[in-house]
Amino acid sequence: MKYYVLVIAAVAYLAYVHGDACVQCNSATDPKCATDPENYLAKTCAVNTSICYTRVLNGNTIRGCASELDNATAVACHNELQCLICSFAEGCNRLVFPQSRSQCLQCTGNSTSDCATNVYARPTVCPTYKLGDKCYVRNDGKNKTNSFQRGCLSSAQANKLCVDETNCFTCEGVGCNFISANSTQIPVARDGAAFISSSILVIGVALAMLRWA
Repeated sequence: MKYYVLVIAAVAYLAYVHGDACVQCNSATDPKCATDPENYLAKTCAVNTSICYTRVLNGNTIRGCASELDNATAVACHNELQCLICSFAEGCNRLVFPQSRSQCLQCTGNSTSDCATNVYARPTVCPTYKLGDKCYVRNDGKNKTNSFQRGCLSSAQANKLCVDETNCFTCEGVGCNFISANSTQIPVARDGAAFISSSILVIGVALAMLRWA
């Protein structure tokens, strides 16, 4: 009896992974859908098909069954930067997309952390897709937790950092942000929330003093 249960379980698993299936995920809720898609199991499509798609929408990476797409999107889904349909194998949409996607060293710490000292770390795919994305290094000089950062410029700017790129070292190319933490090419950042708040406070005090002068 146990033998038959194992056989049934094995068949069910193979049907789940190797049937008419595609990788189905959205990086808006699961960043690894964009950065590490090769580790996803393909899931059976609602409609029996192994025609799959990968697309980027508002910076998010979406993977699924082509039958889910409306006609207009499906017809236009032949662009290697925006949307691509594949059908050569089940789960064919588990490759990094677009293939030219930026890859950077991504970490955070203080000026003596591994993030600052290990310039040989492996660059990883940027979680948000942006054409012309860059890598960055940011250091606010305070030597506190998260005061030193390496990553993708799109991620930093989403958090209101490096919007003015003169506050950070930026570069283009795979893993180009490997420069030493004490490099003079890295400016002291003055764009964090704490710095902005203190600047507003100083301005407010100065205006008050002028009012009462």
